[in-house]
Amino acid sequence: MQASLRLFKAFGIDVKVHVTFLFIVVYFAYLWGAVYPPGGVLGALYGAVLVVLLFGLVTIHELSHSRVAQHFGVNVKGITLLPIGGMAQMEEIPKEPRKELLISVAGPMSNLVIGALMIVGALFIYRSGELSSIKAVADLLLQRSFKGAYLYLTFVNITLALFNLLPAFPLDGGRVFRALLALKLGQAQATRIAVRVGQALALALGLWGLLGGGILVLLVAAFIFLGASSEGKGEEAGRVLGDLTVGQAVNTSIEYAHPEQVVGELAARLLHTYQEDFLVIDEAGRLLGILTRDRLIEALSRHGRYYPVSQAMRREVPHASPGDLVYDAYKRMRAAGLKAIPVVDDGRLIGMLSMEDISEVYSLLAAAGPDLLKQVPSYRARARDVV
Repeated sequence: MQASLRLFKAFGIDVKVHVTFLFIVVYFAYLWGAVYPPGGVLGALYGAVLVVLLFGLVTIHELSHSRVAQHFGVNVKGITLLPIGGMAQMEEIPKEPRKELLISVAGPMSNLVIGALMIVGALFIYRSGELSSIKAVADLLLQRSFKGAYLYLTFVNITLALFNLLPAFPLDGGRVFRALLALKLGQAQATRIAVRVGQALALALGLWGLLGGGILVLLVAAFIFLGASSEGKGEEAGRVLGDLTVGQAVNTSIEYAHPEQVVGELAARLLHTYQEDFLVIDEAGRLLGILTRDRLIEALSRHGRYYPVSQAMRREVPHASPGDLVYDAYKRMRAAGLKAIPVVDDGRLIGMLSMEDISEVYSLLAAAGPDLLKQVPSYRARARDVV
């Protein structure tokens, strides 16, 4: 993810923080420094430390997901901490319901285990009667002290874990719910049911927000509704694309770039082609990387038009094979944060598959139906026709 700072590496996974994370640190510093008494500089520092500790728990949550995913052979590219939580970048979550279930439940379970341990610790930290009433608990939550911080982290950790288990996409509970349904109903029907349940829950939360729940509840409702809708669209895309292979959709008539070129040359090409990304190859036609439109523009603005392509390109690029399903390649593309990926057949670069290619074929298949697939030749057949 762009605009992220690498913090550390754990289990081969880069843990990064997005620049927008600063907003929530500033917000917590403001709350404890200017809103909650006694305030002041020490209060602001307390608030900043508190949110950092809270996101330490979020990191454990995401690492738990990631470790189970790695156990099932999923490549986890990294974890990014955002103001709304953490995001593990996995190339592809397994389709098997049991594996998805275990990956999805790992995060909330880690927080519940930590929460249980913190509750045990609370028995030794707080005196008898110190948490005897709601008012006493509320006062302690806002107290700038070790006891206040411990109680706050315990409460928020358990609350977020339980909230995350709600059966609604994009929460972990939505994936757990879908996986349980899929054990009996199959992936497609399970997804449709889970999407509807998530949207219904979002509408209920939205109504509560309008009736007095507040702006935060409305934002959460919107987040859940959009997440559920996105999951539904993803399932629909998988259904429409069906058995379409990369070999049937690959674009073999593309322009390539070379490492010795400068970005100004590629910028000029953008004016005369619909192609936004360029695969970078050497003299022997071997793939070296990809120069995306975003990287090209960034290189132009920072270094000028004579900056070499070899310095501006992205070297680590996932690829697809002709026999891969287009929908699987699409998910791989999204996980890598790319709009196009190279297509390689037996070690030989044959072309590129882009989001635009997928969008075009999706529109055609959605309009014409799956029978159109029978009339779409592979790249090998197209090559024979040209010859």
